[in-house]
Amino acid sequence: MKLLVSVVTLGLFTVGLPLLAAGDVQAGKAVYDSKCKICHAAGGEGNPAVAKTLNVEFKPMGSKEIQAKSDDELKKQITEGGGKMQPVKGLTDQQITDVIAFIRSRAKS
Repeated sequence: MKLLVSVVTLGLFTVGLPLLAAGDVQAGKAVYDSKCKICHAAGGEGNPAVAKTLNVEFKPMGSKEIQAKSDDELKKQITEGGGKMQPVKGLTDQQITDVIAFIRSRAKS
């Protein structure tokens, strides 16, 4: 019985650990709406007026290209910027994790 409890406890810990680190999609949407939506649009498809002004092409957040990026790559893009995208300032690590969860929720099935 003691072995069973240990295995169950270990299973809960290893399975539960990634869930504890996961972002909150709704919280991520709130951050996205306040910090990202102006350029990337509500659905993550990109604001055409901003794209034209900056002479860039936005990749939709749900596209295979964006979804193929690792969480670390997305975090780096958010915190350091890239291309013509400026870094997003003033976000906590949890807010970044939440925004990444929101981006992942946009994946096309």
